[in-house]
Amino acid sequence: MASTTEETPILENGLSADAIKSYILRTDSIVPCSVADVRSIPQALKDIEAFWLGTVPCRTVCLVGILASAVEYESRSVYSVDDGTGVVNCIKKRPVRLETVDLAEDSIHVQSRGYDIGDTVSVVGNIQEVKGVRQILVSSIQRSLLPNAESRHILNVLEHHRTRYSQPFTIPPLPTPATPQKYPRSEFQLNYASSMASSPTATGFSSPIGSPKKARPRLRHPSRLRSKDLNENVFRIYLSHVLISTLSAPEASSSDFNSASSHTNNPTTLPSDAWSNPNQSDATPKRPSRPISCELGSPTPKKPTSRRQLSPVPPEDSPLLGVTLSYLRRVQVLAELARRIVNQVTHERDKVLRHAERSARAKYEVLHPPPSKHSGQSKSTNSLPDRSGAPIQSRKTSSGTQHLGSYKSTKAPRSTLISHDSGIRQLQPSPSSSRISVSTAKSPSRAKIQRTETLTTAEAARRATYHAKLSKLHAEDLVKRPARTKRLFESALRTLVKEGEVVLYEGPRRHVASSKSVGKRGFATSSELWPDVTNTTDAASSRNLSVASSKLTAHSSLDLETISEDDDEFAELSDPSDSEDAYVPVTPRVLRPALLTALRQTLMRHRGGVDFASWMRTLRADEQWSRVPDLVLKEAIDELREEEWIHRVGGERWDFTRGSWARSMSLS
Repeated sequence: MASTTEETPILENGLSADAIKSYILRTDSIVPCSVADVRSIPQALKDIEAFWLGTVPCRTVCLVGILASAVEYESRSVYSVDDGTGVVNCIKKRPVRLETVDLAEDSIHVQSRGYDIGDTVSVVGNIQEVKGVRQILVSSIQRSLLPNAESRHILNVLEHHRTRYSQPFTIPPLPTPATPQKYPRSEFQLNYASSMASSPTATGFSSPIGSPKKARPRLRHPSRLRSKDLNENVFRIYLSHVLISTLSAPEASSSDFNSASSHTNNPTTLPSDAWSNPNQSDATPKRPSRPISCELGSPTPKKPTSRRQLSPVPPEDSPLLGVTLSYLRRVQVLAELARRIVNQVTHERDKVLRHAERSARAKYEVLHPPPSKHSGQSKSTNSLPDRSGAPIQSRKTSSGTQHLGSYKSTKAPRSTLISHDSGIRQLQPSPSSSRISVSTAKSPSRAKIQRTETLTTAEAARRATYHAKLSKLHAEDLVKRPARTKRLFESALRTLVKEGEVVLYEGPRRHVASSKSVGKRGFATSSELWPDVTNTTDAASSRNLSVASSKLTAHSSLDLETISEDDDEFAELSDPSDSEDAYVPVTPRVLRPALLTALRQTLMRHRGGVDFASWMRTLRADEQWSRVPDLVLKEAIDELREEEWIHRVGGERWDFTRGSWARSMSLS
């Protein structure tokens, strides 16, 4: 019994050392505290870092404070956290040792950690004592989004000191194990503008055997964008989408367009005439079969199909074709979107000018108020008719009576004269001018004429200058619109190249159709790039953004994407040049030859596999791939691994699989 007592001594709180060791290693033993508590709490056991926080044994604590400093080393990060009660160093070790070049302030590691100096962070870790100084070995650190997270944490710590840490402590029982449940997947949504989200679709019946694949996020058709979403960032998103869509689309040939035009040029030909059997020309026509109906009576939504098909989708080994600025400017949806954005900029400018003009006119009306109502009423009183129907003013002047009487008897009925009588006499007090007033009865209203007559010379000149300036700006907009549209395309391409989403390409490029080709057809239909505006079925909603799984049809050749010769925009486009730069989007297919070539060059210097950093340095030595983000490169490497081009050779080192070195030579 004595030996048992020596092995598991009972401490002052009635807990044994083994019980404390087993409790502090549990996941539910994390206690909230302050930095002052970390520095002052006594140690409970000598052979293990366990401490007494009041009457509660602890090892793992939770702190909330401001990140005062951050120092990055090759194998660890040292963060200083200040919560108002003190400052403590928090050590976060990393599993992979980084190099010094990867620890700069503008490196991807620093930018992707999610917090910076001055942010409020929440730290969970174990208390350690090194050379008499206590620090936190971080297990997790993240930025707190709540602005009052630090004050709420301090109040929570004070509440625990009053209700828990000062009361007798008993080890709680272990939580009851439960069968793990799989949480439902949340639909992935991009942070696009409000009107760019795709329209909701009708719910259909799905098979209970297998769950459908998660649909990729889709872009709304550009024609359905709201005015507030017409800006350069949105245009860049759609331009990138079109670039990716062209990557898997075939290069249209003249035979394809001739076959398409033979069907579309004859509007009286029915779709079923092309496949009618000549041997059954006298047969009784049959009604086409109706769609299968579900239990509720509504037609079951089916994916639309077409029997006429042009060239199929190119295989994976088809040649990679780049696109030029001239090609992109002839894409109908992009040209219309660019024109709308340019017009929206001019509309916003005109709105500012109109607001300034309204403010100037309101200021003028305050300084120059219109005539009072009293003077207007006195004038109208003098022009009232008497009981006989003749106006008082006309009785006093015989000439005025004769002119007005002759007009009444020959030109207009009595009701017309009565309706205009008050306005005539108020504006024209002299009898000799009554004829002029009657002849201009269809002119603007009385208030408008009175306001125009009372304008000062300076105000009239200012308003004339405003209208002349507005007319001049509108005339310049019509002339400069093609140049502004072209600059929008150029700016979007430069930004995409700078961000690493698009690279320059020196290989073959897509042909820009000439003005004599049939319809100037492009690479894909509008329905293949974006879903139909009126289609709300599940089949349409599950269509992929990429055109790799769709085919060009002759029926849809009326809605292809490039600008026709008859359009007004065709005259604004300049002729394509052979010296234009070509672009391709950065996708795993585009990166595959460059990654394999860089891996071969690196393996020639480092045998036994290469790490990711050395591999990327060799790749980025080429200016073409210097701006590609690491995230895109890692996705391409994962795809190379799935296709069994490369494999891991211990840790984070990569090498070719058997026979893939020779196969990679053909891709170069």
